[in-house]
Amino acid sequence: MRLHNKNILLISTEQWDHIFVSKHHYATHLAKRGNKVFFLNPPSKQTQVNKTEYDNVFSVHYDGFIKGLRFLPRFLQKYFINRKFSQLQQFFKIKFDIVWSFDNSVFFDFSALPKEVYSISHIVDLTQDFEFEKAAKTADLCLGVSQPIVEKQKQFNNNSFFINHGYNQSSSPFNKKVILPGKQRIKAFYAGNLNIKYLDWELIQSCVERLPQVDFIFAGPWNDGALKTDLIVKNNFNYIGVLPAKKLGSYYQQSDILLITYKVREYPDQLSNSHKMMEYLGSGKMVVATWTNEYENLVRKELIKMAKSPNEFINSLKEVFSSIDKWNSEQKKLVRAEYAERHAYGKQIMKIERLI
Repeated sequence: MRLHNKNILLISTEQWDHIFVSKHHYATHLAKRGNKVFFLNPPSKQTQVNKTEYDNVFSVHYDGFIKGLRFLPRFLQKYFINRKFSQLQQFFKIKFDIVWSFDNSVFFDFSALPKEVYSISHIVDLTQDFEFEKAAKTADLCLGVSQPIVEKQKQFNNNSFFINHGYNQSSSPFNKKVILPGKQRIKAFYAGNLNIKYLDWELIQSCVERLPQVDFIFAGPWNDGALKTDLIVKNNFNYIGVLPAKKLGSYYQQSDILLITYKVREYPDQLSNSHKMMEYLGSGKMVVATWTNEYENLVRKELIKMAKSPNEFINSLKEVFSSIDKWNSEQKKLVRAEYAERHAYGKQIMKIERLI
C-alpha cells in the first residue's frame, strides 16, 4: 500500500491546537502526499469538523463512547467501536482507508473495523497503557519510538517495529534572527510544556544557581506558582512565554546549548526517548540532556552530552560552556543536522510505507 491519496483517520491524544508534537507533524506530512487526514481530537461534547490552516488536514471533534466501554464484554466493545466508526464515515461522507492511532484508550479493538481498513497502532509514550494489549494484537502494524515500547508490542504482535521520532524540517528555517534575553555570553535554551510532571525543576534550579555565567531561557506554557515566582527573579533565568512552533528553529539557532532536563530516575521507561531531541539536533546546536536511551550512540560520537545524575548533568554543562567553540564547531553542527534530516517526517513515512 502506498501512502498516497488515502483517507486517513488519525487518532490523537492531544487536541489539534496543542503545541505541535508527532501526531500533528504526521498529519501535515501525510497531507502533503495527497492524503486527506482527519485529525480526531480526544472526545468532547460535540461532533464537528473544522478546516485547518493545512490543506487536506481536518480537525475533528466527536462525542466519544459510552462510559465504561473497556469493562463491557468484547462483543459489545466491538459493536460500539464499529458504530462510532460508521457514524464518522457517514458524517464525512467518505470511507476511511487507514486508521492511524496514537491513542489506545479509544478505538482500541481494530478488529471491530471493516476488514478493508488498514490499522496502525503507533505508540510514542509508554504512558499510553490503557488497552495496550488489545490494540497491539488487533492492529495490522505496530510502531514504537523506543525499544521498550516495541518489545512490549512484540509480546502481542510480531508485526511491531521501531520508528524513531521524526524531525520537522519546516520548523527550522533559521531565516529570522532573534535576540535572546540575558547578559551572559552563553545561552542555554529549553522549549516545551513547562507544566509536565517529568520536568526536573530541582535540577533546573541547581543549574541556575550554580552556573551564574550561563543565561537559562525557557519557553512554553507555564502555570503560575511559587516555583515560577522564585525562578524568574534570578538574574540568569528568563521566561519568554509561549512561542509559535514556526519560530522555535530561530531560537534554537541563536542558542549555544539546548537543554533536556527530565526526571529520568523517577520515570525511566516513560523517558526512554524524547521527541524534543530530534528537533534540537536539527538546529545543529549542542545538546546537554538527562539520559535518553535511544541516543547513546551520539554520546559516544561526542555529538551530545547526556547525564545519569544531577551532578553529572551540571558538570557536563560546565564542560560544554567552557569549550563551547569545540562543541559547536561547524563540523559537529553539520553532523547533528544530517542525523536529524535522516529522520525527517517525510522519510519516516516512507519507512512506514515500506513496512506496510
